[in-house]
Amino acid sequence: MTAALEGLQELRRSIDRLAAEVRTLRARLTATDRDTVRHALRRRGLALKSELHAGCVCPRAAPARGEFYLLLRRYSFRLFLRDLIKHRDGCVLDDLVRYCTAPVARRYLQWLLDHHLVRRARRGVRLVPDVVSFGPTLEWFVAEALQREFGIPSAWGLRLDGGRGGGDYDVVGFQEAACIYIETKSSPPRNIERRQVGAFFDRLETLQPQVAIFVNDTQLRMEDKIVGLFTDELRRRAYRAAFAPTRLTGELFAVGDRLFIVNSDPDLVANIGLCLARHFHPPAFRGNGRH
Repeated sequence: MTAALEGLQELRRSIDRLAAEVRTLRARLTATDRDTVRHALRRRGLALKSELHAGCVCPRAAPARGEFYLLLRRYSFRLFLRDLIKHRDGCVLDDLVRYCTAPVARRYLQWLLDHHLVRRARRGVRLVPDVVSFGPTLEWFVAEALQREFGIPSAWGLRLDGGRGGGDYDVVGFQEAACIYIETKSSPPRNIERRQVGAFFDRLETLQPQVAIFVNDTQLRMEDKIVGLFTDELRRRAYRAAFAPTRLTGELFAVGDRLFIVNSDPDLVANIGLCLARHFHPPAFRGNGRH
């Protein structure tokens, strides 16, 4: 009898251990990218205060979000959507053909109508979401790109307790013990000011990411203004002279091997990929042990 009771107690303990393991596995399986980022920030001693997702144009259904992401990969669609936001009180097709042909604009518009992001109005069509800027949608798109294209858990529109620089951290991801921070700007370079670059550097000093990318969603030149702003800010903060922006390719510039400045020419996601590869690609393997 004693042996039987001890056996039952041991069996109960085994069941309790298995139940605990199942709960742990279930929690891991149901954890979101937001949870991953929140926990990673906590390990850095940083607390996530809030997420600012207002003003984003995005369908609710997951399949539609996938289609919307693929549309946003096209620079012409992003420009089309910016024009639609600019004319958010109502517009006609002719207002939306600055950067694409009428047939393409009509196709873009029909997709948005089909997914209830645009509705018919007295003057043509108008946006359904209350949106004043393309910025939040660009942040969502870049966070999705990190997840879909590179398998990097990420979150967007983050505010941290005690974070310097004001505003929000546009996109933050974690992968392979590295923190990736991406600042997104949808304005043309002429509208980006010194204080915005200074605030970006303030946020870098709070977050201390392993990779930081300053993304300007334009196909205009970075060297004419943005690179100059970065050079001035690096000098103002008394960083070493060696850490000045240098051109890697096209309009992609690097400061060391951790900080990058990119635009959308020829492709925004590909340019982000080049920055990530520059950081994550290991040195060449040497079979003979020599370097």
